[in-house]
Amino acid sequence: MADDELQEKLDKLDKKVQEARKDSQVNQVDFDNVEEESPEAIKSARAGSEFLASVFAGAFIGFGIDWYFSTTPWGVIAFILIGFVSAVYRANAAMKGNDD
Repeated sequence: MADDELQEKLDKLDKKVQEARKDSQVNQVDFDNVEEESPEAIKSARAGSEFLASVFAGAFIGFGIDWYFSTTPWGVIAFILIGFVSAVYRANAAMKGNDD
């Protein structure tokens, strides 16, 4: 009798799993048919990454100068500001399409 009950429970579980798989297949995106990103999206991503890279590079250089010369926090502050100015310039150039 226990085997029959176990088999019934397994059958119910199998039905629930099959239903869940059907539901998840409906919600999945077909990644083979996804269109390529637009040129504007690529430009925006490049501008954002250049912006962040410039600010982080400035902070890293400022931290190194502060560590070497024991001028905490002035090197970090100065080079983050320099990195921000550079970031705005580089992001603007990236959006225009210039590779300066």
